[in-house]
Amino acid sequence: MNNYIIRMGVLYLVILSLNIYAQVVYEPINSSIYNYLDKLSHKGLIEYNDLIKPLPREYLFNKLSEVEKKRNKLTSLEKEELVFYLKEFDLEDKFYNKLEPNTTLVKPKFYNFNLKDRMRIFTYSDSLFKMNFNPILKYQTGSFDGESYFKITYGLRFYGYIGDNFGFQFRFYNNREEPNILDKLWNRFTSNQGRDYSLSDGDRAEYSEVNASLNYNWNWGKISVGQDKTNLGYSKNGQIVLSAKPPAFPFIKIEITPTSWLKFNFLHAWLNSDVKDSSSFYSTDRIRNDEAVQRFNWRQKYLAQHTLILTPLKGFDISLGESVIYSDRLEISYLIPIMFFDQADEHISRDNNQAGSNTQFFFALSSRNHIPNTHLWGSFFADELTPDGLFDPKTQYYKFGFTLGATFVNLPIDNLFARAEYTKIYPGTYQHFIPTLTYSSSENFLGHWLGDNADLVFLSLDYTIVRGLNINLWGQFIRKGQSSVGDISYDLPMEPFLYGLRENYDYFGIKLNYEFMHDVFLNFEYQTIKESIENQDLTFTNRNISSYFLLLGYGF
Repeated sequence: MNNYIIRMGVLYLVILSLNIYAQVVYEPINSSIYNYLDKLSHKGLIEYNDLIKPLPREYLFNKLSEVEKKRNKLTSLEKEELVFYLKEFDLEDKFYNKLEPNTTLVKPKFYNFNLKDRMRIFTYSDSLFKMNFNPILKYQTGSFDGESYFKITYGLRFYGYIGDNFGFQFRFYNNREEPNILDKLWNRFTSNQGRDYSLSDGDRAEYSEVNASLNYNWNWGKISVGQDKTNLGYSKNGQIVLSAKPPAFPFIKIEITPTSWLKFNFLHAWLNSDVKDSSSFYSTDRIRNDEAVQRFNWRQKYLAQHTLILTPLKGFDISLGESVIYSDRLEISYLIPIMFFDQADEHISRDNNQAGSNTQFFFALSSRNHIPNTHLWGSFFADELTPDGLFDPKTQYYKFGFTLGATFVNLPIDNLFARAEYTKIYPGTYQHFIPTLTYSSSENFLGHWLGDNADLVFLSLDYTIVRGLNINLWGQFIRKGQSSVGDISYDLPMEPFLYGLRENYDYFGIKLNYEFMHDVFLNFEYQTIKESIENQDLTFTNRNISSYFLLLGYGF
């Protein structure tokens, strides 16, 4: 079977290579260009599909090219930002000669360290091979609840193209922080990424991550093999379907765009189950506490997901998708991109829940500029949804969540960006009585960081003062009940929303971000948190926490 799959894969690539188009490299999801293009799409200047990120650099460059043709509709600040971002896309550039006469850009060189235009440690380009290389250096210091904190990050990033079809990218960084604040409120209820620790105790933590992929592109699709993070959703404060909260995981990804109004995405990923295989233990030659250290394996865990995105009219997208979490062994049915996963699960498990997988259904709607300068969207994620008796409290059984959001640009003044989001996740969503089938990887939910039985209101104002200098005011208000794990999440009648002892959190914060050169930035953040924990006697214990952080960095 494995040899058959390999042969078919090779044949598939050979067939695809008959259609030459362009290379593909994906831009990291924390790049500021996403926010820039998002804002311009609110004004109807471009059609922009960012449901699934990261996006290819070629796609982003083409959107910048479209914007340049409409530069008369930009504010003076947006024009400055356009020139700034175009300098980033030197390897993708087919556009230098179309800029304003007074615009100065530096052509790629073998070595470029030009502070005026774009600082690169190493760049190379010829007719066959193109590559950019830069280090990653960040230093962060601050205080959380009166406790001093620092974090240092170092690594490297390179990406490039070979020929007309192949792209590659690599990013590695190592982190050291003191003390370890992963489980504290600064990280618990935020989109800050989870970690796979190499060293962790109360005093310090060390962890690293590698993002790498090989990508092949043809004129109507792309295929990638790599390890990275993926977002699915329009929210900026946690995605209900697929978020970047878990550490990066290996994947195979296929994107098909047969026409302008239809797009199809398929993802198959290898997850970390954090469940030990009890049958795999055996003794080694290493002795600790007079006993042989035991060797063991983790249970295998996988995610398969496909998404169909329809664009029936300009600025309006309808997205439908399905995913499945399965474990123990690789299943060929879930490697078929157009398979109906729920039906495949019934076939594989013989319709036995104890032998089955965990399937989900989701959809999203997005409307851009139908109300001028406005983006409205909604996302829905169903872990389990039974129509029979849905409205009868004695028999209703469901596990789902949703996010509704709206963003406004240049209202009421230029360069002002406002956002409002509401997320609600019902008890039991993402959970499963079989630990290897929870909707998670590396002990982090694949979906929203809130977890189940909680809701969230998020509000923010973002104002760009000058090019590269942004100020952001934000607040989030969280209500969280008891998480539904085990039998309690399957009993009827269902527990009501926010059942159990309550936790309430009010966050208020201010951020200053200054990217004074490409990838060179200075960030300052201050936030306060009010925590209210309900006691058994139904009273609340309150405390107030404040924190601030200053970060200087180069590279993503």
